Amino acid sequence: MVDVEKSGNGFGAGLLGDLSTQDAQRIVEQTKVAVDQAMDQASEFIRERPIVCLAGALALGYIIGKIVSR
Repeated sequence: MVDVEKSGNGFGAGLLGDLSTQDAQRIVEQTKVAVDQAMDQASEFIRERPIVCLAGALALGYIIGKIVSR
C-alpha cells in the first residue's frame, strides 16, 4: 500500500496507483455488466407496470415543479 503521508497524494490516488491496467479493465467490464443488468430490470419493470410508472413520473414532476416554483 502507498504511504499517503509520504507521497503527498490523497487516499484515492493511493488506491488508484495500486491498480494495474488489467484490474482497471476488469472493473470497467464488471461495471458495464452491472449497468446493463440494471437497465434490463428497469425496462422490464416499466413494461410490466406502465400505469404505475407513468403515475410516479407525473407525481415526481408535480413535486419538482412545486419546489422549483417557490
